[in-house]
Amino acid sequence: MTPPSPATSARNLSVVRLTGVGFLYWLAFMSVLEPGNLAHALAAGFHPHWSHEALRLLVAGLLGASVTPVLVLLARRFPISGARRLAPIAGQAIGALALAPVLIVASCCLAAWILQHRWLPAPADIGREMAANLLLVMFCQALFLAALQVLIPAGRAQTTDGWPERLTLRNGAEIAVIDLAEVEWIEAQGNYQALHVRGRTHLTRETSARLQERLDPSRFVRIHRGTMVSVAHVAQIEPLTNGDGLVTLHSGTVLRLSRNHRQALRDRLGGDANR
Repeated sequence: MTPPSPATSARNLSVVRLTGVGFLYWLAFMSVLEPGNLAHALAAGFHPHWSHEALRLLVAGLLGASVTPVLVLLARRFPISGARRLAPIAGQAIGALALAPVLIVASCCLAAWILQHRWLPAPADIGREMAANLLLVMFCQALFLAALQVLIPAGRAQTTDGWPERLTLRNGAEIAVIDLAEVEWIEAQGNYQALHVRGRTHLTRETSARLQERLDPSRFVRIHRGTMVSVAHVAQIEPLTNGDGLVTLHSGTVLRLSRNHRQALRDRLGGDANR
């Protein structure tokens, strides 16, 4: 069995930690709302059972933790950065909109099972909870997604030392050990990835996305749909009138920079990618 790569292990560890953060976040969020819920219950003539209230808060925290990996996936799949923010925000909003009813239905089922000793809640109970809490749950998720925009890059920076310094590539019977510090750029060639190293090209049968998962994101950044570049080998960036650009490497190689990836390159370089 092949052991997970450092990138995969670091990502999994980050998800586990963020899931714990999600549990505490939902627990705190529901605790803030609890005084208002108790006040409404007392005004309606109901006397709360403290053990039930504590159990309800615990279940809310566990439900929030259960969807945290999905929220982390949304934050990574639709990062909000650069000038083009509408599409990522829309992607995260659609995800939160889809998750909110699921959370409410799950909470109704657990309440019916644990507190009312029934297998399923009444449809009227689900409808009432949807009307009362759908927007609140979406707001809660939106706050957590906003926090993930800060937490996820920080987590990646802390795991930089876990990324490999060399890659072992197999192409048929040939096996090549590549020093990643010498890789200038990588391009997709059909079903293969071509690593350009000191004037030589090494091919490996692998998808672009899978190869990118194995590379340190602080060292390699995508600049076009089928092209990644080593930040250390970037010598110059020339903007074009249509918003794209040209990236010149120290070796003299000139690569096309898509405007959709310009912000990512700027973040890695720590400066203005248009200069």
